[in-house]
Amino acid sequence: MQPAALAPFSTPSAPGHTPALTLLRLLMRQCRAKARVEVFETCRLLMHNPREGAQDYADALLRILGQALPKGPVIHDLRAQERSFDENWLLALFAALGRDDHSSATFLLRARLPLHLRRPVGWLAAELVQRMEAMTERNPQA
Repeated sequence: MQPAALAPFSTPSAPGHTPALTLLRLLMRQCRAKARVEVFETCRLLMHNPREGAQDYADALLRILGQALPKGPVIHDLRAQERSFDENWLLALFAALGRDDHSSATFLLRARLPLHLRRPVGWLAAELVQRMEAMTERNPQA
């Protein structure tokens, strides 16, 4: 599943976009139309198959956030100049997880999510961060 996610990397993004934002938008645009999921079942399936790619974790994360947030997360098109609040929140969460800042990650999760979704969303985001970093390392022109 990762090669399909890597193919659009040659697509130009808006000036000033970080590689993380570009990759987030690429991954998230491919999972908008998928059905709702059961949170804990999805996490359990991904835990038992840890080799899944970034797209699978992005799918699960977006689908769970679609249920957790009142109107679902707003992820703009790849070439959009502005960032949505949800994109900024996700990027802040990814940055906190990437630098092992558990206090900031906990604050961000508590600020927007109900108690029962904080742990699964945090885990999915942490797994996605690892896979996004690996994809960026393999494809530095992103």
